[in-house]
Amino acid sequence: MEAEPLRKTRKGGIRQRLAKSSGTTDHGLENGVKSCLAQFLLSMFAWGHFSPQRVQHIAALACKDFAKNEPDWLADLEALASLGTHGAHANNIHRDLMAKMQALPRLPEPFHVKLKFAEPLGWQDQGIMLPHEMFSVIYHKYPKTWRKSVLPSEHKLHEWWEHVEEHPQMLNHPIKTRDQWARWGVPLAIHGDGVPITGIGKGWCKLMTMFTWSSLLGSGSTLDMLFWIWSIFDKLCHTGDCDGTMQSFFAILKWSFFWFWIGKWPDEDWYNPLSAAGKKAGSFLAAGFFGVLFAIEGDLEYLTLHLDLPRHSLQSGPCCLCRATMRGDNSWADFRANAAWLNCCWTPTEWLKWPNRSSNALFQLPGVTAVSIALDYMHCKYLGSDMYQFGSVLYMFCYFVLTGAPLENVHTCWAFIKEFYKTHNTGSRYRYLNKLTMFCRKSGYPKLRGKANEIRHFGAALLGLWGAHMNGALELHRKVHLMLKLNVRMETLLTEYRDESAVPPAAAREFTDACRNMMLLYTQLAEHFVQEGEKLFDITSKSHMVMHSAILSNYLSPRRVWCFAGEDMMGKTQILAKSCVRGISGAAATVKFAKHYRLGLHLLFDGHD
Repeated sequence: MEAEPLRKTRKGGIRQRLAKSSGTTDHGLENGVKSCLAQFLLSMFAWGHFSPQRVQHIAALACKDFAKNEPDWLADLEALASLGTHGAHANNIHRDLMAKMQALPRLPEPFHVKLKFAEPLGWQDQGIMLPHEMFSVIYHKYPKTWRKSVLPSEHKLHEWWEHVEEHPQMLNHPIKTRDQWARWGVPLAIHGDGVPITGIGKGWCKLMTMFTWSSLLGSGSTLDMLFWIWSIFDKLCHTGDCDGTMQSFFAILKWSFFWFWIGKWPDEDWYNPLSAAGKKAGSFLAAGFFGVLFAIEGDLEYLTLHLDLPRHSLQSGPCCLCRATMRGDNSWADFRANAAWLNCCWTPTEWLKWPNRSSNALFQLPGVTAVSIALDYMHCKYLGSDMYQFGSVLYMFCYFVLTGAPLENVHTCWAFIKEFYKTHNTGSRYRYLNKLTMFCRKSGYPKLRGKANEIRHFGAALLGLWGAHMNGALELHRKVHLMLKLNVRMETLLTEYRDESAVPPAAAREFTDACRNMMLLYTQLAEHFVQEGEKLFDITSKSHMVMHSAILSNYLSPRRVWCFAGEDMMGKTQILAKSCVRGISGAAATVKFAKHYRLGLHLLFDGHD
């Protein structure tokens, strides 16, 4: 019998075989590292300073430069290499680098003003990126960024104003007195929040409050859309009545947004008439376009601490959009379609007449009232009502529904959830949920821990889990199932219309009905367990605020004003902030931050297509 011929085996992968056939060689690092840059990159990777992705990216850029074959391609690198007398004076490198970059950005210089800080700092120079200046410079010097981040098209602008025409904020809004306002008025948002700065070892730099502004028509990445204004370390604030750090800053911010609203360069107050900006007094910022502060964004703590709005835990009136109270006829816990609090929502005129309204300077701007507050869907729902809802459902699973020990039941739930994640290709997932402490607290109601995006994508998995184990004969189980189903439907609708500034009318009605019915079921479950003597399904004022967001979705989608982008901006600038506080005072760190941000933003804008 003839022997079967030996099967030929291929050596190497597809890329190696192609390289061999073309006569090229895939040089590796097996024979040692000859490049100085490669040596540095590998060292930084080995000691954990660089990720492998960063190593690859820098190496790819170096190869791209080598491939240019232009006579002066090394000039930029040689200029950087010469800093600090070619590295001999390391302490001078930052100074030399910033001096070389001074003339590069076409963005405005930070506006320098002295603000009073807590002792012993006293009066300190600060750098503020004024919104109206940024708006003007982007229009004139970065046209691609203007179309991407500020105003994609005049059609989009007109469409926006059509959607919000019936928004409560538009009732007697002064913009309606201006000629062709729907053609020239760009809707704006301002966002503020605290950023934790850790790992520095200085007591004053643990928390920094940061302010940004954006166009509500912009698109792109977080850095593309949100523009930094100013930031401050909270512990350094002076709290005087007239010369407080925050009061002075908000006075400047009000001045900037007022002239933003006018659409012209300021001719009074803060500018030196002989300065470059002062000489532009009375001229258009952007050929007639002007800004309308339409949405004030931030978490509930920020709204109270810095904007002087009601605290969300206040029993006598926790909501800045209405006069609902914790108890009584106007209870915010009433989610019926004819709830009494629906008739006591603020109108701009009524709020301006209210003697206890906020004293913050922003509310002295034309058209800006408490109705301008965009309650954050992320903090109110995902980091609010959903945490209690999902935590209570998991508690029911582990203590009432499944027959095993609670910890064993947690593992059963987690096994199902992991499989659900895999099967449905869930976007943002919990990395682990195998401990009772993830939703059981030492005291109080169950509350699921987690990040906003994890909780946002958790509802569908929990619905699947409940559906797999529920007892359909029990009304209580059917109510939980329907509540979760409505919750998931709300998220589906927001995802389906994610690119819309307002949820279309039919979908908005469904979204509002789903929210209302979900909250009604939630309160029924809470009442049931009160009678059973169990603390489950805590009802907080955040549930009421989610209801507000749903009601307004026909005019303004919760996605358009939720704080995911703001929180992402906090994370991105956190790295920069940490790099600016080393060896420097807290007040000076903000000035340094502004200079770095200006350079980085210019490079970003220059890269826009």
